[in-house]
Amino acid sequence: MNAHKEIADRLAVLDAERLILTVELRNALLTAATELLPEAIHQAKPQGKGKSRRPGSPALLRLIARLAMRDVRVDRTQGVKP
Repeated sequence: MNAHKEIADRLAVLDAERLILTVELRNALLTAATELLPEAIHQAKPQGKGKSRRPGSPALLRLIARLAMRDVRVDRTQGVKP
Protein backbone atom coordinates (compact mmCIF):
# COMPACT_ATOMS: atom_id res chain seq x y z
CA MET A 1 0.00 0.00 0.00
CA ASN A 2 2.97 2.32 0.64
CA ALA A 3 4.07 2.00 -3.00
CA HIS A 4 0.62 3.14 -4.10
CA LYS A 5 0.93 6.31 -1.96
CA GLU A 6 4.41 7.02 -3.36
CA ILE A 7 3.15 6.66 -6.92
CA ALA A 8 0.15 8.90 -6.20
CA ASP A 9 2.44 11.52 -4.63
CA ARG A 10 4.81 11.41 -7.61
CA LEU A 11 1.91 11.77 -10.04
CA ALA A 12 0.66 14.78 -8.08
CA VAL A 13 4.11 16.39 -8.31
CA LEU A 14 4.31 15.70 -12.04
CA ASP A 15 0.86 17.18 -12.58
CA ALA A 16 1.83 20.32 -10.64
CA GLU A 17 5.02 20.64 -12.73
CA ARG A 18 2.93 20.26 -15.91
CA LEU A 19 0.62 23.07 -14.79
CA ILE A 20 3.57 25.36 -14.05
CA LEU A 21 5.20 24.63 -17.42
CA THR A 22 1.88 25.17 -19.21
CA VAL A 23 1.45 28.59 -17.61
CA GLU A 24 5.06 29.55 -18.38
CA LEU A 25 4.69 28.46 -22.02
CA ARG A 26 1.40 30.33 -22.45
CA ASN A 27 2.99 33.45 -20.95
CA ALA A 28 5.92 33.21 -23.37
CA LEU A 29 3.56 32.72 -26.33
CA LEU A 30 1.43 35.71 -25.35
CA THR A 31 4.54 37.86 -24.91
CA ALA A 32 5.76 36.90 -28.39
CA ALA A 33 2.28 37.49 -29.84
CA THR A 34 2.20 40.96 -28.29
CA GLU A 35 5.52 41.80 -29.91
CA LEU A 36 4.38 40.44 -33.29
CA LEU A 37 0.96 42.11 -33.31
CA PRO A 38 2.03 45.37 -35.07
CA GLU A 39 3.71 43.35 -37.84
CA ALA A 40 0.67 41.08 -38.12
CA ILE A 41 -1.62 44.08 -38.57
CA HIS A 42 0.74 45.52 -41.18
CA GLN A 43 0.81 42.23 -43.11
CA ALA A 44 -2.99 41.95 -43.03
CA LYS A 45 -3.49 45.33 -44.74
CA PRO A 46 -3.52 45.44 -48.54
CA GLN A 47 -0.16 46.49 -50.01
CA GLY A 48 0.41 48.97 -52.83
CA LYS A 49 -1.83 51.49 -54.57
CA GLY A 50 -4.07 51.45 -57.59
CA LYS A 51 -4.10 48.44 -59.91
CA SER A 52 -0.90 47.03 -58.43
CA ARG A 53 -2.58 46.70 -55.02
CA ARG A 54 -2.04 43.24 -53.52
CA PRO A 55 -4.33 41.80 -50.88
CA GLY A 56 -2.93 41.54 -47.40
CA SER A 57 -2.00 38.29 -45.69
CA PRO A 58 -3.90 37.84 -42.42
CA ALA A 59 -2.23 34.52 -41.56
CA LEU A 60 -0.11 35.84 -38.67
CA LEU A 61 -3.02 37.88 -37.35
CA ARG A 62 -5.25 34.77 -37.45
CA LEU A 63 -2.60 32.78 -35.57
CA ILE A 64 -2.37 35.43 -32.86
CA ALA A 65 -6.17 35.62 -32.59
CA ARG A 66 -6.43 31.84 -32.31
CA LEU A 67 -3.84 31.86 -29.52
CA ALA A 68 -5.64 34.66 -27.69
CA MET A 69 -8.99 32.85 -27.88
CA ARG A 70 -7.73 29.49 -26.62
CA ASP A 71 -9.18 27.94 -23.51
CA VAL A 72 -6.93 29.05 -20.64
CA ARG A 73 -8.16 26.61 -18.02
CA VAL A 74 -4.91 24.79 -17.33
CA ASP A 75 -6.41 22.73 -14.53
CA ARG A 76 -8.80 20.79 -16.79
CA THR A 77 -8.09 17.16 -17.52
CA GLN A 78 -6.70 16.67 -21.01
CA GLY A 79 -9.06 15.00 -23.43
CA VAL A 80 -12.13 15.29 -21.22
CA LYS A 81 -14.89 17.75 -22.14
CA PRO A 82 -16.09 19.92 -19.24
